[in-house]
Amino acid sequence: MNPINDEFFNAVRKAAATRAGHLAAKVGLSPADREDMEQDLIVDLLENAHRYDPSKGSPGTFTGLLSKHRATELLDRLMKDRRRLCFGVGSPAANGADFEFDDITECENSIPLWAVDQDLFSDSAALFDLQKAIAFMTDEQQALCHLLVSHQDLPDACKASGISSATFYRRVEQLQMHLRMFGFRKAA
Repeated sequence: MNPINDEFFNAVRKAAATRAGHLAAKVGLSPADREDMEQDLIVDLLENAHRYDPSKGSPGTFTGLLSKHRATELLDRLMKDRRRLCFGVGSPAANGADFEFDDITECENSIPLWAVDQDLFSDSAALFDLQKAIAFMTDEQQALCHLLVSHQDLPDACKASGISSATFYRRVEQLQMHLRMFGFRKAA
């Protein structure tokens, strides 16, 4: 008897999506990692379809339980891979004269390779929104914005502004409100 039918397949898809979504929220998986995990779960559940016995329970119970265990295994593997994948910054080149074999195991000045995933579309949209916000700023707001960018620290920028701290922080709050108006929730 072939256990794969519409009800079983729908249970597989639902269980895989649920587990992948839960893990994505729990450990902060990127959308690509979430999709990969969901696809791995679907393949694994379909490969184990022969183990499903309809007389012992519903397809949802079987796929839910199996996906729970398999998702844990996939997450463990992903976390181990992340710990292993390092991209050295400031480390000597492997073919350089100053390279020593022990340098391979050092992960001081290293950046995890998986952490470099950039969403250039959202970066582009944010830059466009920032340009619109700056275009509608008053001269006072633009000067404050440039001051904040150049100092990167509110107390230092307050001292450099030459105005009272109460006035400075009131203007910063007004600048935050202006930026929120253009879609920036976490304004400077």
